[in-house]
Amino acid sequence: MSVEGIIVDKERTSKTIEMSLQARENRTLIFSEDIIPPEEHFVQIIREYSKEINDERFPLNALFLTTTMVFGSDTRSFFRGISDLDQVRRYAWIFMPERVVGVERSEVFGACEDFLKPAGYSQNALEQWIHNCRVLAEQYGGDVRNFFKRNDNNAQRIIDSLVVYPRAKTKYKKEFRRFGPKLSRLFVQWVSQYQLYDLEGTEEVGLPVDFQIARIIIQTGGLRLDEPTQAHYLTQKVLLPLLISLCSENKWSTQEVSETLWLVGSHCCNKRKHEQCPVNDMCGRLISRQPYDKGGLFDPKDFGRYEIV
Repeated sequence: MSVEGIIVDKERTSKTIEMSLQARENRTLIFSEDIIPPEEHFVQIIREYSKEINDERFPLNALFLTTTMVFGSDTRSFFRGISDLDQVRRYAWIFMPERVVGVERSEVFGACEDFLKPAGYSQNALEQWIHNCRVLAEQYGGDVRNFFKRNDNNAQRIIDSLVVYPRAKTKYKKEFRRFGPKLSRLFVQWVSQYQLYDLEGTEEVGLPVDFQIARIIIQTGGLRLDEPTQAHYLTQKVLLPLLISLCSENKWSTQEVSETLWLVGSHCCNKRKHEQCPVNDMCGRLISRQPYDKGGLFDPKDFGRYEIV
């Protein structure tokens, strides 16, 4: 099947997912030892701190705001830098919407920079942090759970209410900022995965498709590109529907597929541990992240898995 220059091999994509899931289930290769998802320790810490201060709003508010900074960064390094209970105690107020809107903008900027150290930092990112806090404080009583309730606790409605599409005109802007198709699904997935709140329909909304997941499918031939391809189109218009369809047909958990493929990309591709990869025999290249970060493109060219003569 071909979709505007992208050749889709559904059977090969299915085999890639199946082999990855089997390796994880059987605890072989990269999964022979426990791999802790990068956000897990942070979630544990914000839960622990919420008990210290007796504030049930804190974990979801903290995760909601933090998700907006998982953008253009190494997720593992980012969460490693903020997963410290003493530091969370010191900077907890930046996750409290009423506190944020009650202090000077420069103070919020300084605290966010000190604690989050966001990659690809821009002033706009922190302006949007303040904006989101203001919306939470003024429209939802400083509690993201009230936003969930306004959307009937339904995962798809929450995503639809969050997603801000690239270059959207002002009249199409949503209440909250900085949530695209990937980050909105990622947030909903984490809420469900760590049982922070009971949402309906989390398995039906698909999975957050990022560079790590897409690269695995491209490198194993599930998607074949002849030239650099626009990332948003590939992930949201081609790959996301394909993965949703395969998960439905095979009764796979979208959460498990998402996490498993991400771990394969993060631990095998990033660290070039190809011999530990469950789809090593299917993989024909290693694509670079640079075109994705700099120009929003997937470039199918092998940049170094094999010696190029």
